Amino acid sequence: MLRSVVLDSARHEVARSETPFSLASGQKLEIEQRIRLDAPRLWSVETPNLYAIRSEVLDGQRSADATTTVFGVRTIAYDKNQGFLLNGRHVKMNGVNLHHDGGGVGAAVPERVWERRLETLKAMGANAIRTSHNPPAPEFLDLCDRLGFLVMAEAFDEWTLGKVPEGYHKYFSEWSERDVTDFVHRDRNHPSIVLWSAGNEIGEQDTPDGAQVLRRLVDIFHREDPTRPVTTGNDHIAADGGRPPRPS
Repeated sequence: MLRSVVLDSARHEVARSETPFSLASGQKLEIEQRIRLDAPRLWSVETPNLYAIRSEVLDGQRSADATTTVFGVRTIAYDKNQGFLLNGRHVKMNGVNLHHDGGGVGAAVPERVWERRLETLKAMGANAIRTSHNPPAPEFLDLCDRLGFLVMAEAFDEWTLGKVPEGYHKYFSEWSERDVTDFVHRDRNHPSIVLWSAGNEIGEQDTPDGAQVLRRLVDIFHREDPTRPVTTGNDHIAADGGRPPRPS
């Protein structure tokens, strides 16, 4: 039996689904469950309401495996006239750019350091964060969910053109599709993420083949998560029409 139970922020059960199945040793099985959540409390910047779904595999009465996934319920949209809409309401992103490190404490950042930093930014009026320039720590995204930040999650600092001799460009052709897929699968349940970024200050942004490389990445992002748009962080912007068009 696959039992999935949805819990609210007070850990009260609000919905569940149970699906019986049989599986022989060495086989794999993918099960789809649909659970109706009546009158959900929406996640927003002001009220970052969260739920959790506990998925448990039962062998008879014995629990064989279990995992818990935190999520939020919200809608997003980007409109050419109204801008960014969260739950149907216009929200202006007041954003900052944060690298993965915690300053003097280095790259292995204690969670309380991030929590205090985000609380300070929130008090200053910030409500959005661009992570740069690689996938952020899961704990960081958990805090963004809980504190009510909008996140642009960035995947790469290099594509095929390297910035440093031993950079990711050496592995891009072999690993980029798998890395994007794993990146999206790991983080797509975070309600805070409202935008994916396929790269930062990429060398290909003004080369003839740059649009082709980006199109491939955008297609992978949209294949794995069709609910969010994809962008890049560019530093060589030309509006005179002299450079090849970039896919949106």
